[in-house]
Amino acid sequence: MTALTGLVDTVHLTQLEQDDLVLAQTLRSTGKITTPGQPFETLTQTEIDALIACGIFKFKMYDPNVHGGIRIFKSRIVNEGYNDSDKALVLT
Repeated sequence: MTALTGLVDTVHLTQLEQDDLVLAQTLRSTGKITTPGQPFETLTQTEIDALIACGIFKFKMYDPNVHGGIRIFKSRIVNEGYNDSDKALVLT
């Protein structure tokens, strides 16, 4: 991949994201989307609450003496769903 190809891919993705935002705002203003809050906000909070309840996420106060050498990273929730029973083991 060349630098130009990477730039074109980035610009294209950014344009798609902008187009999605405009569409979401239009659908919300015309009453097609009626869920309060940002798209997937309730779903994301439900997912995080479930991960906390299962003990997968655990919150701790930051202590530089204990956590000084630990790398903190960003993560994101991916909101996708597929009706593919062959992936049941992978997705659950």
